[in-house]
Amino acid sequence: MKIVVSEDGGVVFIEPVGFIDGKTAPEFHDAVLALLKPKARTVLNMTQVDFMSSAGLRSMLLIYQQAKSKEAKIVLTGVNNDIRKSMSATGFLAFFIVAETVQDAISQLG
Repeated sequence: MKIVVSEDGGVVFIEPVGFIDGKTAPEFHDAVLALLKPKARTVLNMTQVDFMSSAGLRSMLLIYQQAKSKEAKIVLTGVNNDIRKSMSATGFLAFFIVAETVQDAISQLG
């Protein structure tokens, strides 16, 4: 797994590349949590994530909990249909703001 990080205008952009599964979920989780500062504004671009296992879903839940505790905002974008269905079925999708494009995600951050 590769994780591309950039920042522009006070928004942190995180783009994981590859699968988020039992092997890579800890790396993904740790990388995102390290970037979640209090009141952070973050776009998590999932465009290049083709698969997310239950370990990845658990990481998403932990990321949400940490973001909430730090009053940080995370907007997801580029979530494919399979991952969206899994997140919806588990109720995790409701925890996040989901945008269709990166530009829409930035707009959602306000």
